[in-house]
Amino acid sequence: MYENPVKVEELAAQLVSFPTEMPPGNEEECAAYLRDYFNDLHIEGSVVEMHRFADKRANLVVRIGPSGKAGLLLSGHLDVVPAGDPTLWDTPAFEPKIREGRLYGRGAADMKGGVAAMVKAIETFKNKELERGIIFVATAGEEMGFDGLKALIRDGKLKDNDALYGVIGEPTELRPVRAHKGGTIFKITFHGRSAHSSRPDLGINAIENAAHFIVELINMRKRLGEIQDPDLGASVLSTTIIEGGIKENVIPESCQVVVDCRRIPSHSREYIYSKLEELASSLRERLPTLQLTIAEILSYDPLNTPIDHPLVKLCEEITGQASETAPYGTEGSLYQKLNIPTIILGPGSVKQAHIPNEYVEIKQLHQAQSLYEELIRRICL
Repeated sequence: MYENPVKVEELAAQLVSFPTEMPPGNEEECAAYLRDYFNDLHIEGSVVEMHRFADKRANLVVRIGPSGKAGLLLSGHLDVVPAGDPTLWDTPAFEPKIREGRLYGRGAADMKGGVAAMVKAIETFKNKELERGIIFVATAGEEMGFDGLKALIRDGKLKDNDALYGVIGEPTELRPVRAHKGGTIFKITFHGRSAHSSRPDLGINAIENAAHFIVELINMRKRLGEIQDPDLGASVLSTTIIEGGIKENVIPESCQVVVDCRRIPSHSREYIYSKLEELASSLRERLPTLQLTIAEILSYDPLNTPIDHPLVKLCEEITGQASETAPYGTEGSLYQKLNIPTIILGPGSVKQAHIPNEYVEIKQLHQAQSLYEELIRRICL
């Protein structure tokens, strides 16, 4: 499969070569590769477990060191967003290339580079006796609802207080991120009545009703912005997808709109839902044909590890960087619910995430490996 020792960028490139686009996922082969990698390390007392939760979908959990004695959890996801239009890539997205000090390919920054750095850091301590255990978790489905990690928790593979601290290797340019917004995504379906386009008066145009609603969403976003969190700023509401209509000469009887809300701790998912309902009710006063249903697609809570938490202070000391907050979401809030205080710290920039010709600086991969090694040294030795 490979010759040891591989460099961190070589391992990252191998992981990038697995087309784990979400949807549909297909993470199982990539998880199996990492399973075999850990088994080939022959770490005494380690427990390496593939967790298959759907067809071609799998997580990996590796436990090293004394069982039952909480230490450090290192986590990252194996899925990536779709590569998109291949003509926008200089080279194929899943044929990783190393050039000019960078690793290119879908997932290089988000976040197979971080996963590789964690694996190589753990490998450094394979012959060391640990005082506290290490848990390595590679998850599936982070890019669409955290379904892999939720399955791990549901099936009892991860439990409350499983580790003293948690670190997720998402791309932060090696700056510790202690908090981020939560998120809720809604799908709003507008119901109309079809008719011939030459007689719009006989129908109810679902797309036009959706357009009126979207304009009001912009005003709702402004109102949400009036409330500021001292760390995270304001909640943000965006229309991200609209689909409707069946033919150019048919009044559309249905239209679907996806609304993405990134919310501060003071705005719960229930609060945002109620505001959408209020908006619809107010709009009906001047648009009586408006009919819609609101469905929640997914939701996750904010991450809010306190600025004075020992893990935050430790990561600030090791990196030499002050901790920050982020507008995006991660699996950190789920680990937080397991009473595992968590920070986000990894190589690469979020500016590279989800774009063509995604890359990560190889220098940062090596720096990340060193940072994770120091965390293991401080927490687990």
